[in-house]
Amino acid sequence: MHQGAALRGGHMMRGIVCTLAGSVCWGFSGTCAQLLMGDYGAPAYWITCVRMLISAVFFLGVVFVKDWRSVGALFRDWRSMISIAAFSIFGIALCQVSYFSVIHHTSAGVGTTIEQLGLVLIMLWTCLRKRRLPNPREVLGLVFAMAGLVLIATQGDLSRLALSQQGCFWGMVSAVALALYTLMPVKVLAKWGSMMVTGFAMLFGGAVLAPVVQPWAVPVELTPGFLLILAAVIVVGTCAAYMLYLQGINDCGPVKAGLLCAAEPVSAMVLSVLWLHSSVSTWDVAGCACILVMIVMVTELEPKREGEGSDAELAGVETAPLPQDPPVFAGRASVLGYYNSRPATMADIERVKALLDEGHRAFAELGIDEGKYKKYPSSRRLTRSVKDGSTYVVENAGGQMIAVFAVSFAADKNYERGIKGEWVTDTGASPQQYAELRWVVVDKPVRRRGVGSFIVDSACRIAREGGRVSVRADIYPENEPMRWLLETRGFKFCGTIQVRDTFGREKPRSAYELRLR
Repeated sequence: MHQGAALRGGHMMRGIVCTLAGSVCWGFSGTCAQLLMGDYGAPAYWITCVRMLISAVFFLGVVFVKDWRSVGALFRDWRSMISIAAFSIFGIALCQVSYFSVIHHTSAGVGTTIEQLGLVLIMLWTCLRKRRLPNPREVLGLVFAMAGLVLIATQGDLSRLALSQQGCFWGMVSAVALALYTLMPVKVLAKWGSMMVTGFAMLFGGAVLAPVVQPWAVPVELTPGFLLILAAVIVVGTCAAYMLYLQGINDCGPVKAGLLCAAEPVSAMVLSVLWLHSSVSTWDVAGCACILVMIVMVTELEPKREGEGSDAELAGVETAPLPQDPPVFAGRASVLGYYNSRPATMADIERVKALLDEGHRAFAELGIDEGKYKKYPSSRRLTRSVKDGSTYVVENAGGQMIAVFAVSFAADKNYERGIKGEWVTDTGASPQQYAELRWVVVDKPVRRRGVGSFIVDSACRIAREGGRVSVRADIYPENEPMRWLLETRGFKFCGTIQVRDTFGREKPRSAYELRLR
């Protein structure tokens, strides 16, 4: 317990540091972008599109060199791919386009202030997820953050916040985009890490913007000075900024990360003074003071009350104990690395039994009454299955056994009794056309990381190598997770069969089959 608490505290501080560093990098990026647009005449949309595509090459290049197999694991997890694609469009691309648009119709200070209204949306959503009211520290932090931004943007004259219709529209869009950018990647960040998520999100977002912006058709003079500043925008203001901020969301949660992001205009102002020799007013200093107060309030670590989860946990991220802690910029899936399946041996049988017992507990949590079948398979049947090579185990890169499944080539008598529906292949065909997938159990700490999809793909490969043309499976009708897995992997629901026990009692099963290609 103490080790877990220390780990959470270390992650919180790491997240705070990463978020603040990312905000400083964004402030640097804003100063560089101001030079590119003002002194070199580069359009904002051109900068956005180019920086996303080049950053994607950098991120994915690092990922491929570091662990190219993790990319294959991500592609097997299509839900994560959809989440990243949605995040790239509605998070990264929309956030950048709307931010530049509101600045175009107002000013940099006013645009940043309006965008930060997204902090309210972030806090409201997170509190709804937690089913609680904002705590006093969060409320005061939000008040100080908004006060500081308003002071910097208006210089004490609230009439400066008068907006045109276009400015108001893009301001509201930028606020929503900031909230989406902060909230959308929480789950996928915890799973795959900021390096992988940022790389693919930049790639998808840049690919969407490229046909619209057509950067190749924009007349931009690529002088050495322009290229040097553009490189700074890409390396510091994009690669470092996004990777650090997303890691901060992963470590300290969306509320703290969103509030700490308000440090961006402070860093931009300081850099503008030191680099561009801009003047600083009393209102600027007062605004910075408010934001610094917010940072102190937000970064002070609070002891967790018993039973209270983190922002990331209550945003829907699993928090089961891991075999080891993921490294910085990586996610849970990197701990597992590359999955490997092999036939089980007698030396594995105790661990296999433990996994099967975990499966029975999962059934109980789903409200499935196994009755007599709660000891299925029996020790004798399991031993026979291991000896004949039909039981398989799944291991991660560290050799840890994380799942079990069986592929049977024997005819199933329950299938021969008939089905209320129709199988894809002929049950009575000779030679037998199907193999049967059974006993699928994934250990609880490693669920929802693509292990189930890996098992189904492995079973299909084993069946194909054994000369079968299809794979069948029957499941409890209430087993929604397995139903979802089979259907997403292409299995067809064929109908209902009756499974008969040794006493002649029958229970219904949902029958599925996949014809192999």
